[in-house]
Amino acid sequence: MKTRMIEWRKSGAQKFSAVIAGDFCPREENCADLTARVHEITAPVKPFFDDADMKILQWECTVTRQDTPIDKSGPNHRCYPECTVFAEALDIDTVLLANNHTGDYGTPGVIDTLEAFKKLNIRTVGAGMTEAEAAEPLRVEYNGIRISILNAAEYEFGIAYDDTPGSNGLDPIRLAAQIKAEKASNDLVLLTLHGGHEHFPFPSPRMRSWFRFFADCGADAVFNCHTHCPLGYEIYNNVPIIYSPGNFYFPNRPTSLPCWYIGYVPKFYFDKEGACALEILPYFNYKAGLRLPDEEESKAFFAYLDKLCAPIGDEKALKKLFNAWCSRSGYFDALFNRKKPEPIDEREQVAATLGLRNVLTCQTHHDLLRNDLLLMERYQFTAAQQDFGPVDEARHPEFVKL
Repeated sequence: MKTRMIEWRKSGAQKFSAVIAGDFCPREENCADLTARVHEITAPVKPFFDDADMKILQWECTVTRQDTPIDKSGPNHRCYPECTVFAEALDIDTVLLANNHTGDYGTPGVIDTLEAFKKLNIRTVGAGMTEAEAAEPLRVEYNGIRISILNAAEYEFGIAYDDTPGSNGLDPIRLAAQIKAEKASNDLVLLTLHGGHEHFPFPSPRMRSWFRFFADCGADAVFNCHTHCPLGYEIYNNVPIIYSPGNFYFPNRPTSLPCWYIGYVPKFYFDKEGACALEILPYFNYKAGLRLPDEEESKAFFAYLDKLCAPIGDEKALKKLFNAWCSRSGYFDALFNRKKPEPIDEREQVAATLGLRNVLTCQTHHDLLRNDLLLMERYQFTAAQQDFGPVDEARHPEFVKL
């Protein structure tokens, strides 16, 4: 088993380790195969998990048999309850549920998912029956060290609100305050997130800025996944930041890219003062199972990982990569119904985009558009219009004479 160990300081007497695996989603069609071969699928990586005090897995799908899919863009992912044997085979004690698929089957699916892990005495974090419940930290203690785990996902679909169960939405201001509060009453804060650009093997400048900010707020380690490809990592002011380890076990699609099939499992080492070391285990993620690379493949993987890490510390290089990704992402073409990517360099062409640019990038305009879309998704738009009276009254004070 070839791993990479990164140590940046000597650890204290009290120690704690946590291994965190990325996205697990077997897809419905693979459930029977998974349950029949679960020990074969997981055997190569199990020793790496066995050595950790805490074993955490990102669970990227609803656990249910109920046919109650929500309306959304993108696929509705679920697995059947028997697939929880995957977590049992690796002795997982905690699953992360803040993601864009926990709410894919509505309230029944969220209830079934939470209940499935409760029956197995596997802890959950990042989802709940209300917004407040979904945001609750998971507090545990190992070897005399008190750890608070926070889990949040970018606002796609299936997010919890006051009257809707689902995943904990990533509000950076609220999360920053929560990190500070948890750090004040616990030894360690482990921040686990779900977001980023699918199939783009580098963090965006915003991601780097936010994740470093969370570290500055008191997070002792930051772990992110969702991208379906590995991204690099960095040690920022003694805080390890994993931008994405790639898929863990996510049986392939016919359109999958080569980077879909590779990833790494990070193992964090802590003492009461924070993180002190990081160990990385690479693997291949195939439908047949997880496979460890041989010696030559390990060399190739770590050389590849170093290339992914290099731009993270170079602001100009990272911005250049992100600009390139944006220009080929297809978002702009879809918005303007363009048949194929073409240069946009003429003043008249640019002028036609500026209204949309203002709505999407100015914070105030973005607030309006974002909330309109959320009201529509939740079928609350018409009801909101009925509440306009106090707004209009405040805009027309009677004592002002025109």
